[in-house]
Order: sequence, then C-alpha cells, then structure tokens
Amino acid sequence: MEKIHIFSDSACDIPEPLVKQYGIGIIPIHITHQGHTFREYYDTTPQQYWRLLQEADEIPQTSQITPAQVLECYRQARAEGCTHVLGLLMNAKGSGGFQSCCIARDLFYEEYGRDMRIELVDSETYTMIYGRILLQAAEMREQGDSFEAILGVVRSRVARSEAVLGVYTLRHLKKSGRISGGAAFVGEALGLRPLSHVCAGSVEVCGKVRGDKGLIPKMVEFVRRHAVGVERQEAGLLYGAVAEERIRELEGQLYALGFRQVTRWPIGVSVITNTGPEALAVMYYGEPRE
Repeated sequence: MEKIHIFSDSACDIPEPLVKQYGIGIIPIHITHQGHTFREYYDTTPQQYWRLLQEADEIPQTSQITPAQVLECYRQARAEGCTHVLGLLMNAKGSGGFQSCCIARDLFYEEYGRDMRIELVDSETYTMIYGRILLQAAEMREQGDSFEAILGVVRSRVARSEAVLGVYTLRHLKKSGRISGGAAFVGEALGLRPLSHVCAGSVEVCGKVRGDKGLIPKMVEFVRRHAVGVERQEAGLLYGAVAEERIRELEGQLYALGFRQVTRWPIGVSVITNTGPEALAVMYYGEPRE
C-alpha cells in the first residue's frame, strides 16, 4: 500500500492551520536581518514580516533551502514508512531550492537505494500560486487517490497556473534592486504603478497605470483576458500590507467577473521581499502550456 509524503519549501505560503490539517512538510527558508537569522513560517508570520520590511532601512537577505535540510526530510519520510515522496517547490529560475532537492534525492538514493520513490516538480511560480496545488494534492491523498493520479494533477495544474501582480509603490523595488534609482524616482514622480505577469517561470512587466485608482481595474482586465472558464474557477486574491477597502474592491470585481469563489491569501517573505509590502495579486488558471 502506498504511503505518500508531500512537502514544499516555506515560500509556498500555506497558512499553518492548513499545513497541520493536511500533514504537509515545510522546509523553511532562512531570513537574515541585522545579524539575526530566523525561519520563514516557523519564526515569523507574513504580517510580522510586512511590518519589519516597512520599518527596515535595508532589505533582509533570504537563503534557499539546502540539500542537508531536504535530505533530513527524505530520511524522516523513510523512517515513517513512506513509499512515495512528492515535492512541489518554488520556481527553479528564481531560487536554487529545487536544485537542492535534486541533490538531496541523489544522496538519498546512494545511501538507501530506490525503494522510496521521490518525485520533484518545479512549480515555475511563487507563493500560494503553487501552495494551493499542494493543498489539492494533500486532499487527494486524504481521499485515497494513487500517487500517479496526484502527480498527474499537480503537473497539469502547474502547466496552467498564472498570476498578475500589482504594486502601489516603487520604493521597495528600488531597494531590492529590481529597478534603478532613476527609474524609481521618475516612476514615483509620475505616479506609475506597474503590473507583472507571473507565468511559466517568468515575471514580466505587462503594463503600467497612473495613480492608485487605476491599478485594480487594470489587473481585473488582465485576468479577464487570460483566465479560462472563470465560472468554474476559484480565484486567489493575494495581498500584502494593503488597505482593506482595496482588497474588498478587488474581491468584488473578481466576483463580478464570474469567479465562483474568491479566496484571500497573505503573501509571504519570498515575494514581498522583492515587491515590498504594498502589493496585490490575482492567481488563476489559464490555457495549458507545453
């Protein structure tokens, strides 16, 4: 009989109650700020990190999960009698965590052989965009679905996952080095608010609006053009330290677009470190990719 262990890095941003409910393994990303190192998920909440980032003069440093951390995860799964392990990890183009998992898998097979099957999937994305796929995998495991069925659904969902991201200030993009100081100065002076398309391992600027009021309508219009079968979908509303009225506005417009459900999820360390706390995003499913 199959016994399946499901794990991820802490950048998946699955809230702690759901991690515990579904028995998902979380390997923490470490954050260093002013000489102090702490673990994402275990030592801080998204809300606490937003406050830290708003008050910090320097951007905290994050470090990817290591082969040693992952190898311990595999060993623990083996000790618990698991026959299969499924890992869904943060975008391999944006982090070396996926490579760490592959290195650890090779080390594990050298040490123990291949009696326990380990499958690793590059999510090609960030935060709850892949966190919700992990939750679906865990739900399927609870229902008794086979490992092959779970793996198939995970890969299918990854191939359709997209998001559009908007930020209300360029200040943190400048601090994180994502844009130059000159571009940030001009952009802030003009009141520009950039939108980015998160898809297939890339984060590409897909538009700009002038002023705060235009950001949400522009995001919703982008979703309207790219989401497939919204009436069958649950949209994910990802948010940082943004006013509640803006979150409600985006939520209402997504329902008006036809989504059967809209669920809110706070954005964690890995994304917010680069975008800054004043960010909103919408995750949805688009056309399948090769």
